[in-house]
Amino acid sequence: MRRELKTLRRFLGRKSIKVAVICHQNADPDALCSAYALECLAWAMGCRAEFSTLSDEVSSITANIAEELKIDYSTSNDLESFDKFIVVDAGTPEQLGKFHDAPFMRPTMVIDHHVLNHKDIFSSFIVDHNATATAEIITKLFEVARIRPSEKASTALLIGILYDSRNFYIATPKTLRAAAFLIENGADYTAAQEALKGTMDRAERVARLKAAKRAELIDINGWIIVFTQVGSYEASAGRGLIELGADVAIVGSERKDETRVSGRATKRFYEKTGIHLGEVMKEVEGKVKGSGGGHSLAAGFNGESPLNVVFKEIQEILKKKIKESNVEGLNDQR
Repeated sequence: MRRELKTLRRFLGRKSIKVAVICHQNADPDALCSAYALECLAWAMGCRAEFSTLSDEVSSITANIAEELKIDYSTSNDLESFDKFIVVDAGTPEQLGKFHDAPFMRPTMVIDHHVLNHKDIFSSFIVDHNATATAEIITKLFEVARIRPSEKASTALLIGILYDSRNFYIATPKTLRAAAFLIENGADYTAAQEALKGTMDRAERVARLKAAKRAELIDINGWIIVFTQVGSYEASAGRGLIELGADVAIVGSERKDETRVSGRATKRFYEKTGIHLGEVMKEVEGKVKGSGGGHSLAAGFNGESPLNVVFKEIQEILKKKIKESNVEGLNDQR
């Protein structure tokens, strides 16, 4: 990570410039908290840049966390006013929503924990696909720089790690060491947990209920695969369907000329079949126009094709991969 720290220092430089840290569309807690902590790290390293955090929408839980921690962000800044961009927790222009032109306008760095498939678009990158969260990468940069994050930055990073690791459900030893470092530096673990519990607003609860009502269940070798459509809150609806009993939940929405799909899978499904949802979404990219990727248990696809076309491709890919795995889910104990 020392090399990555040098990459960050070199990208930011010492001049008084304006830098926008851009989260993926509908930013989750890992994205926004990582963006905030990254700015804290840059200032502590002596960077003279003026930072702004941008996101084309944020999730309801992220908005609550931002209000609780007093983290500023904007959804409407003019990209022309910035000298450089840093994209956090995303690796494709399509994931940035209305800020998708950023990598083509100014030098742009990516800091992410997903596999980066479009390296040629970006000026530089810090990517660790073995990290459970982008916040874990930022934490490691603090450690390597020998800079103690503030209590607020530590709590923000811990929130990001807890969110993306599902409260350490998919944690690695590195994840736990990062969390320990943050708590040692003042992160409030109880406050972080409380922030993530947040009460779902009515719109999110309705989206989850509609997702369940509209769900199409498909049995493939005993595995319960669910497809459904909502107007928003795709990721939350997917998590809700997994909690209800689905092995894989694929939730999509159509907005103007954009199709968005969020996929979720159980750890058991991945461990038994070896099917990586991020790779499934990446494979869809080769069949319909758009961009996909993500983790083994959580992934997404953004494109322009009709939702039913994207769903059909995902279903075919899952059928093929499940049959190739030759593992039945029907009689296996949860």
